[in-house]
Amino acid sequence: MLKNINVPIALLAVGLLIAMVIPMVLCPDGSAAVINIFYSVMTLNLPWLFLLIAFLSAVFAVFIMFSKYGDIRLGGSDAKPHYKFFTWAAMNMCSAAGAGILIFGMVEWMYYVKTPPFGVVPMSVQAYEYASAYGMFHWGFSAWAIYLPASLALGYIFWNKQVDSLNLSDLCKTVLKGDSLPVRIVRTCIDGIVAFGYIGGLVCTVGLGTSILAELAGYLLNMPVTFELRITVILVFCLFFILSTSKSIAKGIGIISDFNVKLAIAFFLFVFLAGPKSFILNNFVMAIGTNIREFVHMSFNTDSIAQTGFIQEWTVFYWAWYVGCTISDGLWLARVSYGRTFREIAVVRCIWTSLACWLAFAVLGNYGMSLELTGTLNLSQLVIDSGNNAAVLAILKTLPFSGAAIAVYMAVVFITLACGATAASTVVSILTSKNLKNDEEPHKWYKVFWAFLVLLLPVSILFLEHMVPGLNVLKTIQSVTSVFAIPMLFVIALLLLSFYKILKKDIENRNISVDKNKQFKWN
Repeated sequence: MLKNINVPIALLAVGLLIAMVIPMVLCPDGSAAVINIFYSVMTLNLPWLFLLIAFLSAVFAVFIMFSKYGDIRLGGSDAKPHYKFFTWAAMNMCSAAGAGILIFGMVEWMYYVKTPPFGVVPMSVQAYEYASAYGMFHWGFSAWAIYLPASLALGYIFWNKQVDSLNLSDLCKTVLKGDSLPVRIVRTCIDGIVAFGYIGGLVCTVGLGTSILAELAGYLLNMPVTFELRITVILVFCLFFILSTSKSIAKGIGIISDFNVKLAIAFFLFVFLAGPKSFILNNFVMAIGTNIREFVHMSFNTDSIAQTGFIQEWTVFYWAWYVGCTISDGLWLARVSYGRTFREIAVVRCIWTSLACWLAFAVLGNYGMSLELTGTLNLSQLVIDSGNNAAVLAILKTLPFSGAAIAVYMAVVFITLACGATAASTVVSILTSKNLKNDEEPHKWYKVFWAFLVLLLPVSILFLEHMVPGLNVLKTIQSVTSVFAIPMLFVIALLLLSFYKILKKDIENRNISVDKNKQFKWN
């Protein structure tokens, strides 16, 4: 039963997870303080680094879309995709965007009008205009481009070079050469950190998502939202999550992703038709224009002079979050993208996923903003006083057939969480396995084992909220999420260096040639 498990890597990943969870349980006040200190140091000192990473990733994505390198196909020129396009794109978008877009797409503007960027006067017309646009920037082209270099590197090395595993240490053998003891230790540490990073990447979406599910469930069931109710919601989520994890990728996440995308589109259409359609469309178009006009300003604004805190609390957090999730998301995307070209991956990841996120901001965000501007609800103050959960519930209660609307919204959030968690636990189980064939998955029980472990950190943060009065849960979740970015930067650099060496060698050896149409052709 254990013959396919890479025991050292699995033990290291579990050990790192336990080492982070135990202090939260035994010393919640001290843990919260340490996490916030680390977050403050990182966001104050490293904005320049994360802003450059995002911008250069966007440039790389455009290069892949319009250059001959976009014709490289994972698996070779004759490779046929494992999944139909809609299923593949749905898995991509659901696992990448996650439930976070359904939450932040609705409430993010509320924070921005109170603490706007560029020294804009809070609650002014300009503050509302930037609030509409900045969320779209944080969930737009640059954001998803951050994932692209690692995704293409992982897919190329795994499928085209026929590496036997998705372990980062195996994918980086061109850099980590030899079999000496120091090299083996470094390789084991890298794989353990990456496996641990998978779980960290889910902290934000699972932590916020299950909390909002509990709030909405309490309202529908006319029950107080207690710590016990939130734990119950997580347990129910865990059960559903395990059922999808225990299936194959195609039957599990593929089926529910297809259904969830259609359900989300139906919900967005309902909110659009029930809301102020002209305002939603007009403000959406204006926000697109603001993004185009201010793209360079947003991409390079480190806020070093004004020091408003906006960039540190939001842009740096988002870019650090994405960096922390890069390897986990990249491995998942590489795993399901056999037969797809670099260009297809870049377009779906950077354009289609961005448009899906923008749809959430256009409909959910502008519907909520219209409620505030017409004086129906003071949402920007409500989110400061009572948090995301109360603001989301207040918005949903204004919809026609509010009970049914809340139930559908819960279903979309619930399934989206399951998609992201299923993708993570599946790839972690692959990463901590050995001797698997390229198209082989680990045993079902092993994926279920990691499904349980994936939920430990979100539960621990819920415990922190319960034990530390007045704790800023959103900032704590942001802090924990950001912790994983720094070690991932080193792993990503190692991976990209390996990819560069492998691709350069393939071109020199004419494993890749250029035909008369300037497209790569596999020999």
